Amino acid sequence: MATLVHGVAVACRPRPARPRGLPEQASSALLVRTLGIRDAAIGALMATASGGTPQRTAVVCRTAAGLWDALLFGGLVPGRAQRAKAASAALAWAALCGWTLTGEDRPAAPLAEDATMAALRVVQSTTRART
Repeated sequence: MATLVHGVAVACRPRPARPRGLPEQASSALLVRTLGIRDAAIGALMATASGGTPQRTAVVCRTAAGLWDALLFGGLVPGRAQRAKAASAALAWAALCGWTLTGEDRPAAPLAEDATMAALRVVQSTTRART
């Protein structure tokens, strides 16, 4: 449900969701708005899927979308610190969604663990770069 709400909010008002450092121009707003619509569509599917494989597929799609966003913003946003922040936010969404793929009787999903560890490395490297 959080993905659905966040996606609708971003689609309606892309400016606050635009990663800092991404130029404020019509193409940036269009990109962010498009990502919001994508997230809203996947979020609606996640919220309405009838458990099992359909719901897991929707969650995997949202996790993959978060990883794609990390690559996208990690390459588009100028400035190392801004890229790291934008990529970390996307990786955090990916990790959160991926984490839901785990169950009480299963170990953490490798995708969620990888996304979490990648986000931590990005944040650590940004912190080291400032000192």
